Amino acid sequence: MAGAGLLPWHRGVLAVFVPHAVAMAESLLAQKSVRSVQEWQDSLADETAALRDVSSDVCWQAGFTKEKCCRGDASTAPECWDGSYSFGECCPNADCWEGEFSYDFCCGAKYGPGGNTACWAGSFTHQLCCLANATSNSWADVLASQVETEQFYKMDDFYTDAQYGDEWGYYSKGHVLLGGGKAGQGDAQGTQQFAHFTTYPMALSPHFARVFCRLLFVMWVQLNERAPFRVVEMGAGSGQLAYDTQQCVRTNALGLAPSVWRRWTAAFEYTIMERSPALRKRQQSRGLRSVSGDAQSTASCKSVLAALAASTACQGAEGLDAPECEARDRGTAEAGASVVLSNELLDAFAPVKLRFGLYGKPNITDCGSWQEVRVVHTIPEDRLHQLLMVMGFSEAWTEGTIQQVRSYTESTFCAMANTSIGREAQEKVAVNTSCLAIAFSLSELVNHLDLGIPFASHNMRMRIRKDSKLSDRLRTVTSRLDSELRSSVALPRDIYRQVRHQLRDLPDVEAEFLHATQTHLLPVSLSQERCDELAWWFDAHEPRIARLALFYRKLGYPAVHVVVRPGEDNFIDLVDCLLGPTGGYKLSLDYGANFEGLVHSLSVDGDNDGIFVPPIPHELMAGLPECHNFWPKCAGRIDWTTFVDFTNLAAAGERRGWRTLFYGPQNLLEQFSRLNLTLHGKSYSVPGYAVLQDDWISRHIKGWYGRESDMDGTGVQRWTSFKALLLEKPSAKQVPTPILFPSWHLDTRLVDPCWSFDPSTVPLADWIPRQGNDPHEALLKLTDEINSGLGRQYAEGYEEAQLGVRLVDFIVAKSGCDTLRPENAAAVLERPSNWQALRRRLLRKWGEMWGEETVSRVALDLFRRLADDGPHLPASPFACAGQQAMMLLCDSPGGGSKTGPLR
Repeated sequence: MAGAGLLPWHRGVLAVFVPHAVAMAESLLAQKSVRSVQEWQDSLADETAALRDVSSDVCWQAGFTKEKCCRGDASTAPECWDGSYSFGECCPNADCWEGEFSYDFCCGAKYGPGGNTACWAGSFTHQLCCLANATSNSWADVLASQVETEQFYKMDDFYTDAQYGDEWGYYSKGHVLLGGGKAGQGDAQGTQQFAHFTTYPMALSPHFARVFCRLLFVMWVQLNERAPFRVVEMGAGSGQLAYDTQQCVRTNALGLAPSVWRRWTAAFEYTIMERSPALRKRQQSRGLRSVSGDAQSTASCKSVLAALAASTACQGAEGLDAPECEARDRGTAEAGASVVLSNELLDAFAPVKLRFGLYGKPNITDCGSWQEVRVVHTIPEDRLHQLLMVMGFSEAWTEGTIQQVRSYTESTFCAMANTSIGREAQEKVAVNTSCLAIAFSLSELVNHLDLGIPFASHNMRMRIRKDSKLSDRLRTVTSRLDSELRSSVALPRDIYRQVRHQLRDLPDVEAEFLHATQTHLLPVSLSQERCDELAWWFDAHEPRIARLALFYRKLGYPAVHVVVRPGEDNFIDLVDCLLGPTGGYKLSLDYGANFEGLVHSLSVDGDNDGIFVPPIPHELMAGLPECHNFWPKCAGRIDWTTFVDFTNLAAAGERRGWRTLFYGPQNLLEQFSRLNLTLHGKSYSVPGYAVLQDDWISRHIKGWYGRESDMDGTGVQRWTSFKALLLEKPSAKQVPTPILFPSWHLDTRLVDPCWSFDPSTVPLADWIPRQGNDPHEALLKLTDEINSGLGRQYAEGYEEAQLGVRLVDFIVAKSGCDTLRPENAAAVLERPSNWQALRRRLLRKWGEMWGEETVSRVALDLFRRLADDGPHLPASPFACAGQQAMMLLCDSPGGGSKTGPLR
């Protein structure tokens, strides 16, 4: 396992800019990007490639071949097998002949060239079983082949129940709000803050909302002053963004021309769609319009449209026949939404963790090549008995339930332990090891990346039998689990839900239950329902998965791990329904990254499930077990979050004909310079707005501007930090983008060649390919000093890319665009007094936040690039980003102002 132990990529950094023209022209679904897929397919045909079928290397020697020995069953060619090798270790079709099926029954000559059709189902095909000429079943599928896996909790179902379930959901029960009480009975009083976190709309009120307010105004202008201009915010939390945005509109906080402001405020409407009853009550207590709905369900469209049609303007008799007051099943030109917003909503969408094995010749778009991680809970039998009695159940009912879960545990997990894979494991561990310990230990070893656990079942049997490192690790893990799980039973999903239902109003007993239970993760094959749900996802991301699979295959990794949120596609479908045929905008802010960066972070850390537990206040932890060490431990009593895959959201929009207008750090929604627009025969002058202009430099201000490494004293910059994604559902006439700053790439194909490195991903994932075609040679160059330096370089590159844009915007706001033209930039550099004057001005604004050295260095290199109007070589990300910002602000129609804003 080359380099498996030295890839701390989760410490990496963030993304790279692409010129707007490139970002618009390139398609995330352009497959399209055929080259990536073709390179992956070529690697599968290369017999010298890494991760070959291990049986090919050890079984087929001295005249023995797969064709000779495997075209049959274990008895067909007995001369092939001795005490060293067996049919079950060497042949990919060994699992075909379990139970009542035999080679003669399925492949006999009397059935013709296609064999006995009664034998073929799923992955069991004539090609595999009769010809031994297809990829073997996975060992995880074999392990679960004799059991019903539907009672293993799907990760997204478990996540949804724990966050939003009516019985014990964190948001549904009101734990999210301070003052929610042990039973979650929060009210509107004393719930100004969330119990678990503070969002940017709250921390930067009212300035955060005014940045949104200004952007919404520009959208309204670009939609030809659409009236009504209806904004829908999904998942509004405390309602702070909604409240401050409406105040901004009503009070003309932006300083718009009075005549324009009157039309703007008359057209503006704001509605919230909220899933959490506790939060909806909180929002309504502040006088905000809030309707129930789930952002992950298209079914919510109708109720939201009904709420829009019931606006204040539609209450009188005159509104009864107005088109904008008619509730429809889909948005119409008059009654649809114009903009759909979300802030820190998408991170709460339920995740599914998938595993794509790289052994053999897997097909990316074939659902059978993937596994899904599911959740299983265990609890000591005596503790379950005790808790059920405390909950008030009768002795008879309790005994019946205990018998039910005991029977389930034995029938399910002992069936797994007695498969061909389980039997091999039993040979290596202590006698009388529990069935639970055997099943869970095999699944746990998947995350031990140094072992390189194979995909194919016959390879796994061989590795367990002959790989001493694997068998030693198996004994160690199984011994620990056997000790922990002695006298434990597994809870079927339905029983677990039933227990949590009974505990909904018994918080202290619920805490005891959480202490007593353990959670385990098991990989299983995807159900047909899941395959159908993700079919578009496999197709949309095939080129990206191909690049990732090829990268990790070359490094010797056994699998690629991915987290997908099915609700993201449903969310885009819901927005599409709300916006209607005349188009509009979808703007989302959240923490996350692009598809490939997130897959890198998961694939190098087998224990990373893509679910993050935010810091938990002490008062929320009272009576609970340690909740941070393993995310499922305190389900329902704490918040969970995931990192958003912005590429997937954009791809979901693109397949519906949408455009991606912007992706990048959230602070690039802010424009300090004035925007001059002439659209539809009307001229507008939009004042700039800057959060820093009107507030002191708090830790949240630093976070807003991307200075996260100095935000809380940790010195760490998260490459998954807050981003904005702006999508447009186009109308008949394409309008310009409302954001005049360079967009970051959503696919590594689209990295701007200007950038000398790409801080949008974990550092080594970018650095290794830049060293040449052989990743092993690159790793040989990787010293501890280089590795540490890469972390700093990429962290600084991410932060300074944002600073470069901010400096340009500030200069345009204060001095206009001419200062940044090549001849004037050169003049600034040629005269030390001019440079020092500019430097002092920049330091007064940005020095306290960024430091004198950083501001001076970034500004100097930026001006050097602006002054050079010749061909440019690749440069630091901040120099490229700053130059692109200047072109977008100063060369776009109606871009940067020639004079400073009126403020």
